[in-house]
Amino acid sequence: MRRATRVFLALLLACATACSDDGTSLFLRVEGADGATQLELRGVRDGAPWFGPERRPEPEGAPFSGEQTLRVRFNSPPDVPFLLEVDALAGGVAIARASTEVLPRKGEETELRLQLSPIEDPGPGPDGGTPDAGGPDGGAPDGGEPDAGEPDAGTDAGTPDAGGGCTTCVLPGGGCVATTSAVACGGSGLACVDCTVGGRANVCTAAGACSCGTRGTPCGEGERCDGNVCVCDPDTCAGCCDSNGSDCRTGNTLTACGINGATCTECSAQRADNCATGGCRCGTGPACSGLAPNCRNGSCSAF
Repeated sequence: MRRATRVFLALLLACATACSDDGTSLFLRVEGADGATQLELRGVRDGAPWFGPERRPEPEGAPFSGEQTLRVRFNSPPDVPFLLEVDALAGGVAIARASTEVLPRKGEETELRLQLSPIEDPGPGPDGGTPDAGGPDGGAPDGGEPDAGEPDAGTDAGTPDAGGGCTTCVLPGGGCVATTSAVACGGSGLACVDCTVGGRANVCTAAGACSCGTRGTPCGEGERCDGNVCVCDPDTCAGCCDSNGSDCRTGNTLTACGINGATCTECSAQRADNCATGGCRCGTGPACSGLAPNCRNGSCSAF
């Protein structure tokens, strides 16, 4: 019987605890896997491997042709994103790859379409004297001489080249991320970081840096990233928040006095000489007022 060009693969991920039958799943439509014999899936959450690698079908079968579909069921906290990586394998070697950020919804099935991109230089290490045909990453034909596994001259958008180089970031397990995301961000082959930890950033820039929206950097200490803007409130700021509610100040100066995320107060230089415990003070007492409104050398005076 000939193998159908459209293949359905089912995958039930092993869980640390028993998987609940709440219908939480992903339905993947994978394109660009022609010629592959297996799909390999990996999940990364909080910068660390979450599941996988898992290969389907197992054992490998006839080469794929056309769209492949894959249902992934798992027991995951709702609204917690993770990075899904999918490789198309031929003879155990990755020939195409894609990755995307996934946000599971409890009790729902999410349909996702992935277009795999070819991996131009899958071969690791020495090439045994076989010319490399001047691949698309800048390498000229080497005339058949072994190249000792050194990286080619160019890079190919984050995919490891023949020498093992990585232009994006490296996961804790050692894999190079094909496409960076908020949960796996970095560059130049350095370790990936999870921008969402701490709540101060929600995207990874093209330069491989964590950012809140388009500002280019994470929010400051005591702030959180909410809807692509930095927000200061009692949940995040131990000092005081500026009048715009965006910047967290230390809250211990005459120009910005306050604690526990309250709006900063500007102390009167006439009535106070310091800010302590969130309030304007003259010396160790409260700010001056009434018949002795002037703070002089830490004491209130009428003159």
